[in-house]
Amino acid sequence: MVSTSLFDDGPEIEFPSEIMCSQFHPTIPNVYVAGAISGHLHWMKINDDENEQSMSNERSMKVHKKSVRAIGFTPDGQSIITASKDKSIKLRSTETGKMVAKYTRAHDLPINCLCIIDNCVLATGDDDGYVKLWDYRQKKPLAEFHDCEDYISALTCASDRRTLLATSGEGTLTVYNVRKKKLQLQSELMDSDLTACRIVKDGEKVVCSTMEGVLYFFNWKEFGNMSDRFPCHSSGIESLITLDESLIVTGCEDGKMRTLSLYPHRILSTVGRTCTMPIQTLSASCDTNYLIGSSTSPETLQLIDAQQLKIISNEKKKKGAKQVKNEFFADFEANIGEEKEEDQSSDNSSDDDDDDDDDDDDDDSDEEIRQPPKKKKKVHF
Repeated sequence: MVSTSLFDDGPEIEFPSEIMCSQFHPTIPNVYVAGAISGHLHWMKINDDENEQSMSNERSMKVHKKSVRAIGFTPDGQSIITASKDKSIKLRSTETGKMVAKYTRAHDLPINCLCIIDNCVLATGDDDGYVKLWDYRQKKPLAEFHDCEDYISALTCASDRRTLLATSGEGTLTVYNVRKKKLQLQSELMDSDLTACRIVKDGEKVVCSTMEGVLYFFNWKEFGNMSDRFPCHSSGIESLITLDESLIVTGCEDGKMRTLSLYPHRILSTVGRTCTMPIQTLSASCDTNYLIGSSTSPETLQLIDAQQLKIISNEKKKKGAKQVKNEFFADFEANIGEEKEEDQSSDNSSDDDDDDDDDDDDDDSDEEIRQPPKKKKKVHF
């Protein structure tokens, strides 16, 4: 275990097999579920006492034949939806774990991600670039799209419940209109796989992570090409979550989690324990006071006090902004001082030139032509 600067001593819990995904309950902050490579689903609870925090496994159940790759809750929190490498989608009661509905062969290839649109509709993406819309009350998909040539890495729905964003391994951000069931727009090809996306800045921006360690930014409704990029990490970014409109956490290929501020973009700190493998999963509670992510091994999850993390991060952002402001004015004053020195030097050289001109009156005119131009003045202007 490698010690990190912030929250590297929080509680962690170990599971029998590798954890692939996790998701907090939409209305109960201290409850989350974790999906394992073995096909098991674990119901977890955070115990936040006055003196210490801990995590307990309330229930475990085999829900798929192969690994659980994605988890989602309906907005009311009544149902859990899981998608698996076995190509199936299953809906279960959150309280009892009893199966409510299932799609045994929902896709032809393994499902990689899902997104809950509302209490009845969800979207799924698979390893072959297909995106499908489903209504739990119907047996067949509402719509099917194949606009990407590589795997769908992540799906995100806007607050309007009609705009669906999909990132893919081919390096595109694809936008669908859920209500009209059609493709709205697709971005140009980026230089690397897009691994995740989040909507930030009160819905004005979209941030996408990449396997190059670069963050791409898009203006809302201007998804054709990125508006900005931030090369923040030396290794790939596997997962991405938001803690507020300008504070994000990245889970990286080097096994580290990092907090970053947006607009202006800045890496704030490394948080939590370092994992021996890439950070497979990151999840924040509905009140963003808890953060869980892969811990020292893929079989463990660690809990981070996101409430304190936000406080520390916001203090760092303020200090950083103040430092930048001070550096700006220091540079500004320095530039003014340099300009004054240059003006004085220029005046002195002009006086010398006048004396030289008086001396050169007796010289040949050819020698006057051969004199070099005053580059300093040309550069100055």
